[in-house]
Amino acid sequence: MICPNCTKDNPDHAIYCLNCGSRLLLTCLQCGTGLPQGAKFCLKCGSRIPEREADQIEERFQDTYMDFVDRFIPKEYADRLKEASSQISPERRLVTILFSDIKGSTTIAEGLDPEIVLEVMNGAFEVLIEPVIRYEGTLARLMGDAVLAFFGAPISHENDPERAIRAGLDIVAGAQRYAGKLLEEQGIKNFDVRVGINTGQVVIGEVGTDLRVEYTAIGDAINLAARLESNATPGTVLISGATHEHVTSVFESQALGDLEVAGRVAPVPTYRVVGLKAIQDHQRGIPGLDSPLVGRKDELSQLEEVYERLKLGVGGIVTVIGEAGIGKSRLVAEMRNAVSSDDTHWVEGHCQSFSRSMAYQYWIDISLYFVNKSGGLLYLKGRY
Repeated sequence: MICPNCTKDNPDHAIYCLNCGSRLLLTCLQCGTGLPQGAKFCLKCGSRIPEREADQIEERFQDTYMDFVDRFIPKEYADRLKEASSQISPERRLVTILFSDIKGSTTIAEGLDPEIVLEVMNGAFEVLIEPVIRYEGTLARLMGDAVLAFFGAPISHENDPERAIRAGLDIVAGAQRYAGKLLEEQGIKNFDVRVGINTGQVVIGEVGTDLRVEYTAIGDAINLAARLESNATPGTVLISGATHEHVTSVFESQALGDLEVAGRVAPVPTYRVVGLKAIQDHQRGIPGLDSPLVGRKDELSQLEEVYERLKLGVGGIVTVIGEAGIGKSRLVAEMRNAVSSDDTHWVEGHCQSFSRSMAYQYWIDISLYFVNKSGGLLYLKGRY
């Protein structure tokens, strides 16, 4: 039996090539029927047979990838994605781009059976893909051992850079857990991922249909995100200065200096994301600029009365309701400034839209803060 990969002549009963290890017995991907070498179509079901085993592995992986994406996209988000994809046309947008790849995937695959490699890569892409879907990013492209995702297209959120970084941190954390599993169960070492994130203007358009939308994007922001990913230390999230400007109030980061990028006149400031801040800064407005509160004296007085009762040991709940942009956050910020000089611990819990399916998310978020046992003023803010 001649190996189609290396042309080595093997015994008739051989299943794998003596020279290169390629599988000699073809199997139909649809019905599992064993086929002789050279078969182009299955003799039982008529399905097309890939010419090389690598093509079989690729087709099996693509099927698994698509099934995974369809299975993990929440129905509500899937409906929104379908609607947005049906209306999109080429346009200029501010997008946060996430690149993530598996470190040393070629070395990991060396010496392993292709079926084992497929199993390992399926698990690896689950680590890379699930966080992107959870934070409502769009999987734009799958590239061998890497993924490209957009946050801000076709569906935009007010905090797309934050979502991208949260996804990146979860990818790194998930990769660490998966690396431990690979080492324990299969003895595979040195599995790790790296993530690069950049925010910038691109021209973006649709290629494909339905949920499996692929986007072509033109712009320097894409290239820079790829360069950040390639320069990131394995197990870390590296972001550009443009992304850092949007998330300084949410994440702790370490400045790593400027990155020289071929073709760019000026170097690019880079930061390694350390993690979420224990106490997040004020996120609205322009730093250094302020204006007096106008037309909210009655509402502020009510909050002050609640605070006075709190100091006497009488707790309570205050709900601030209003249309978007009417000044709810500003009202609470004024209250916080008013009590900042007192011996009061102000604790904030945020419930983001991407955590709406998580039970007790307020309290999970609040667990990041230290609360004095004598009591404190609790402010719960929802963003739905």
